[in-house]
Amino acid sequence: MNPLLMALLLIVGLTAFGRTMVRKIQLLKALEPTDRANHLKDRLINMAILAIGQKRLVGRARERSSGVMHALIFWGFCVLLIRSLTLYGEGFQQGFHLPFLSGDYLLGYLYVAIKDVMEGIVLLMVILAIYRRAVLRPKRMHNTFEAYLVLVMIGILMVSDLLYDGARYNLIQLYDNPGNIHYFNSLKYGSEFLWTPVTVGAASLVSGLNADANLTILVMMFWVHICTQLIFLNILPTGKHFHVITALPNVFLKSLGYPHEKTKRLDLEDETAWEEESLGLNHIHQLNWKQGLDLYTCTECGRCKEVCPTYTTDKPLNLHEFNDALKSELSENESKIIKRAKLSSTLGHIEDAEQLETTKAAIAALNSDKQLVGEVIANETLWACTTCRACEEVCPVTIEHVPRIIAMRQGQTLIAETYPKELNPALKGLERNGNPWGIGYDKRADWADGLNVKTMADDPEVDYLLWVGCAGSFDDRSKKVSISLVNILNNAGIRFAMLGVEEKCTGDFAKRVGNEMLFQMMAEENIATLNAYQVKKIITACPHCLNSLKHDYPQMGGNYEVIHHAEFIDGLVQTGKIKLKPSLDGALTYHDPCYLGRYNNIYDQPRSILRSVCSGGVKELDRHGRESFCCGAGGGRMWMEETIGKRINLARAEEIVDCRVPNVAVGCPFCLTMIEDGMKEMGREEEIKTMDIAELVEKNMVS
Repeated sequence: MNPLLMALLLIVGLTAFGRTMVRKIQLLKALEPTDRANHLKDRLINMAILAIGQKRLVGRARERSSGVMHALIFWGFCVLLIRSLTLYGEGFQQGFHLPFLSGDYLLGYLYVAIKDVMEGIVLLMVILAIYRRAVLRPKRMHNTFEAYLVLVMIGILMVSDLLYDGARYNLIQLYDNPGNIHYFNSLKYGSEFLWTPVTVGAASLVSGLNADANLTILVMMFWVHICTQLIFLNILPTGKHFHVITALPNVFLKSLGYPHEKTKRLDLEDETAWEEESLGLNHIHQLNWKQGLDLYTCTECGRCKEVCPTYTTDKPLNLHEFNDALKSELSENESKIIKRAKLSSTLGHIEDAEQLETTKAAIAALNSDKQLVGEVIANETLWACTTCRACEEVCPVTIEHVPRIIAMRQGQTLIAETYPKELNPALKGLERNGNPWGIGYDKRADWADGLNVKTMADDPEVDYLLWVGCAGSFDDRSKKVSISLVNILNNAGIRFAMLGVEEKCTGDFAKRVGNEMLFQMMAEENIATLNAYQVKKIITACPHCLNSLKHDYPQMGGNYEVIHHAEFIDGLVQTGKIKLKPSLDGALTYHDPCYLGRYNNIYDQPRSILRSVCSGGVKELDRHGRESFCCGAGGGRMWMEETIGKRINLARAEEIVDCRVPNVAVGCPFCLTMIEDGMKEMGREEEIKTMDIAELVEKNMVS
């Protein structure tokens, strides 16, 4: 062939691609730092399972067919990468092949057979993908010209390579001596075609042509393939298909453990942070580089919308549009952000005071002209989120949405002071009485009157602290759960005590709505109390308390073993400390709380308990486990009115009614309130009983 032409194409194509990528990387480096270089083994395992194995696509029951389709295209690309390298080599040297992949090795024949089948599969999947977009048109999907263009280009890559090999096959059949064929024999004498039924099929399409025509097809398809591939490579970084390049590193760099990304503690003592409005997320340059990579990696598949409780109930939160707005703002300010980072890096080396002030002024001038909330993201969009993390659980490229949302709320609450005013009563209740209900703190232990529950002040040598929580202390319905839990612990002979009036709200609610100052105040007071009593183990019936005590408090010096009551009760059952009888009539279903499941990976223990108390078994809701549907109370929404669209708790209650069971179990006081309210709104509260796990266990304990 023409080595000069190949060299020219590679130089032009790779130079253009390299320039684009360098600019993208410069922008990421200019964003705020974050540490994702730890636990390399765990990260490699995640990448193998989630990215290469495509677990969230092929392992998801909903729309599994489309997930398999996408996975097959991805796996096909991985296989064809070796083929691409071979073709580039053949452009310079006749008969080029990679080590051990020639006709002298069995591995070469195996690869050719796999490559041949995968090309046929990828071509079929591309046709199916175009059909889905053009005819079936799933609601979650975004139909764009770019999507069709990329699918067509993938199809061209498959067809051109198959016809290239097909023409070569025909030429081998037309010549007595295969060695006379001086074009691109990647394996000896064409014997590999015994392994390539798809290529032989492609060859039959042009088998009636003479040798010259087949040779023309061979040469033309070679250059069509090379040119299409280089054009494709340069299209990728300019749109949503950038995820083809960024998906693997994004998955590798994902947050590890639960919750997926812990909300970081803000340094409220940093005066510079207040002056520069860098508490929370107020301007686009305050994103960290991983959040920028998330924006690059969004595939626009729409799976996040499909599971979002706000979007599916007609609230103004569309995560695709949310990401797209941030990505557009990031792109518009690319030059400013890079210049700003360069100037900021010089501040530590400037000794002259006047020059230092001039440089700071220059840096400030490079801030985006737009406030993120209000001008890029609408206020009602930001505050619609329930922080349920369903979006993150299904995202095939592990994008982390919730940390950005909470960071923006921090900016709104601390800097702009433009949070929803309907939160004020609950926030004032926290500040004045240590609970969002605003009930006097001296009433916190009244629910336990007559139960003889010890306080830590009475006996600090107990084995466990019972963290009752605000709902369990002040909400009439949740008080019953607290009483049931106390009776279970007493029945099992557990040595426990509560804090009583010394307990305050964990501050979880304040943190989720961005009021970091109030959260830290509540947390510091609680940690001081807990540490004074040398508390080591805590039991709580509230997943929100569990999450704060377990994940947020360690950042402030509060390190405890925190156990949800479902985990603890299941342990009591497994060890024989309590015995249960399946005396509950009929079947029941279970609503997975977001902060218990997706935040803390507790799914099996509640079900184990429920199977022990119900004669009719546990019937799963359509959306359960990792894909459970939120009750609508998380992220501070418990304390805000739902005035737009359908009420989330009603949507969940309707799903429970459709399950046709007489009982629904929950493991969260907020879920208990929201599900019961939904049943009342539908007039089904007598027909379908909503009960906490502790209540069901107490009713079914063997005395």
